[in-house]
Amino acid sequence: MKKRMFFLIQLLLISILPLSSTFAQDSSQWHLPDGAIARLGKGSVINIRYAPDGTHFAVVSTIGIWLYNAHTYKETALLTGHTWEEVSTIAFSPDGKTLASASGDDPIRLWDVYTGQLRTTLTGYVNDVNAITFSPDGKTLAIANANEILLWDAETGQQQTRLSGHTDSVKAIAFVPDGTRFISASSDGTIRVWDILTAQYKSFDVRLNKYADIMFSPGGKTLAMAHRNIQKIELWDTDTGQFLRTFRTASSVDTIAFSPNGKTLVSSSGWPDYPIELWNAQTGELLTTFIGHTWLVNALAFSPDGKTLISGSWNGTIRVWDAETGESRATLREHLNWVGVVAFSPDGSTLASGSSPHIIQLWDIDSQRYKTTFEAYAFEVWGLTFSPNGQLLVSGSSEEVLIWGAHTGELHARYQNWYGAIAFSPDGETLASGRFDGTIRLWNVNTIQDWKAVQSSAVLDAPHGGYDSLAYSPDGKILASAGREGTAYRKGTILFWDISTAQLKTTINAHEEPITTLAFSPDGRTLASGSWDDTIRLWNTETNTLRQILNGHTEGVTSVAFAPDGVILASGGGDGTVRLWNPHTAQAQGTLTGHEYEVNSVAFSPDGRTLASGGGEGTILLWKVQSEALEDVNGDGSINIDDLTFVANHIGQAGDGNAADVNDDGVVNILDLVAVARAMERNLLLQ
Repeated sequence: MKKRMFFLIQLLLISILPLSSTFAQDSSQWHLPDGAIARLGKGSVINIRYAPDGTHFAVVSTIGIWLYNAHTYKETALLTGHTWEEVSTIAFSPDGKTLASASGDDPIRLWDVYTGQLRTTLTGYVNDVNAITFSPDGKTLAIANANEILLWDAETGQQQTRLSGHTDSVKAIAFVPDGTRFISASSDGTIRVWDILTAQYKSFDVRLNKYADIMFSPGGKTLAMAHRNIQKIELWDTDTGQFLRTFRTASSVDTIAFSPNGKTLVSSSGWPDYPIELWNAQTGELLTTFIGHTWLVNALAFSPDGKTLISGSWNGTIRVWDAETGESRATLREHLNWVGVVAFSPDGSTLASGSSPHIIQLWDIDSQRYKTTFEAYAFEVWGLTFSPNGQLLVSGSSEEVLIWGAHTGELHARYQNWYGAIAFSPDGETLASGRFDGTIRLWNVNTIQDWKAVQSSAVLDAPHGGYDSLAYSPDGKILASAGREGTAYRKGTILFWDISTAQLKTTINAHEEPITTLAFSPDGRTLASGSWDDTIRLWNTETNTLRQILNGHTEGVTSVAFAPDGVILASGGGDGTVRLWNPHTAQAQGTLTGHEYEVNSVAFSPDGRTLASGGGEGTILLWKVQSEALEDVNGDGSINIDDLTFVANHIGQAGDGNAADVNDDGVVNILDLVAVARAMERNLLLQ
């Protein structure tokens, strides 16, 4: 009996293991694009909704819909599949088991909340969907489709009724509690109350602002309109069309939401404190104000019992509040807004990302999880770099340069810079920062205590309008700069500065349009430049001549980075792709796709095994990149006697662009044969 019981327990464990591993999979692994090994960040926050049963809440982001457990705040699913940009609106069924989502002209999708599986799609309309909602019994789904409302059977997916009459976009819809009538509000300035059986309606003129945020209270009794550029909220009674009252807010209103019983209205306002204000919807009295966000709040949602409020900000922060006391229960920070730059720490254990506003997130590479946030209340981060010893992290924005303790998050110094191009010298002693006035300042990092009270150690000056990129040569002797504007430099000019003399050494008229990014190869013999003209250009730094032009991106090149061994050049572009190149042969090695918007930054880990890319949709993708070994000169995928023969047959030839010039010294010679032989020996030892 004991043996049989032991066998049954073993069998049970074996049957459970696959299921457990599936549910235990980290959310950074969900729905990854081909070639990616992890996703950091969850996209910008667009909307938030609570499930009526209180078990889940949904966060609409730029990459899909994230479902969270409402009690643990842990992710339960990522719903993806819409192909028309981001999801515009969602709605839970009354029992909380189904979620409907709409995006542009895509079919509306109905999801099983508990399994994350797609149940069905609804087609048959051609215009953008502005709002969706379920009937009280959950059997009907209403869709605001341009200037009409479509009613569908939520179980069969069959269209039932079309309600027409509005002359402009329908912006808000709601069922009355008994489900016999339906209410709509339109940019044509009217509220209409429909009899669902007869499709007849009565209409009220309410002077709706087509650019305002419009919402019905639960049950449709009240319509609220928040003026985005005016400090007020207006309420109307939908039974009579009568204007009720005006709330005067702290500043212009960004978004609003009603509590489940309709008695409380919550609104978010803008600068300087970005307050969340709770109002008595019957009297207009301000009940309380929650302070905690540091940027505009664009999403608000009450729990079904009204005791919890969730708010989402444009900077990606989601806060969970006790709606009665204002106490913050939790803060979720993995949603990001517009990742502008990524940078690895020197030891490769941490990835830093910069986004808008001046928010820096640190990520643990081993666990692929969020670590901490540095926040500075400025505009988007354009530059981000660790000091070579890993102790400092420097960020540059359109307003200022900030220097942080990389491990403590302490802000050591700030400098009003205007255009945040930055670069550390290889020895870590000097930080270069480019300004809008055409100057580059060199700072002795060891002496900086307060940048407001110290002068830079040197100033590099040229008739230029500002700098978008700075790069030190590996030996630290040359600083390359490229920038924007300026009469003589509008077409994209690279300036080489001699660091020892602080003098301009060489100027290259490099691109037809402004240059966005620069990177030296590890041996310093090549400089890569990327431009709005969609090209990457490789320059011989010894002769200052053009070696190669790399074509492939279809919308401006935003970032370039060499692998530590110099074998791969990675580039990111406005076309949303990451492209890999062999910088010695100028051959394309592959294209990585998966970002929803533009790729703003690419960076290799110090060991060269991982490539990180930051996208405008608010995510960072990590890729395992297979480098094409330089010693595999014939490109057959292995290093063997054939490669030695290939090099031997090219002895004495010029090396520029020649695959047989393994060490890239400009000529094919005995040193290249030695390099191949050593690679063969290394591979044998690894076998």
